[in-house]
Amino acid sequence: MVVTPIKNSELDVLQDLAIRTYSAAFAHKNKPEVIADYYEYAFAKAHLNKQLATKDSLWFFARDDDNIIGYLKLNINQAQTEFREPNGLEIERIYIDTPYLRKGYGQRLIDFSISKARQHKKNYIWLGVWEENPEAILFYKKQGFIITGTHDYDMIAEVQTDYIMTLDI
Repeated sequence: MVVTPIKNSELDVLQDLAIRTYSAAFAHKNKPEVIADYYEYAFAKAHLNKQLATKDSLWFFARDDDNIIGYLKLNINQAQTEFREPNGLEIERIYIDTPYLRKGYGQRLIDFSISKARQHKKNYIWLGVWEENPEAILFYKKQGFIITGTHDYDMIAEVQTDYIMTLDI
């Protein structure tokens, strides 16, 4: 697997992958109107383009051979969605496309995130994970993350609760 920065010219690919992976992970656990409203906001091209241009937000594609198999969004400094502590790095999005799940790619993206955190001289990584996503919670626990709190996650049509999980590095 190779991890490469996402270019502005790859916006359509990112949008398609983001919708596909989010749908696979969450559509069956949410009301259709909640998912539709969220997609309309979070994965709109204008919104994604603005996020790609955000200072201190780092976007990456995971690639295997010629295939884009996942993506990762890291935030540092003021780009973090919460806390904004100078010694933290946020994993805001980490998704692997369905055919590539359970093949070690998620672990490799966590390892990549750790290396980026160290490169930016951060002491810990944090992320939010939906309390109704036990598979992801277990995955992060296996990587050494611990639950350190909760926060609200705005799905536009409703607010859900995420666990905050952190990993000291």
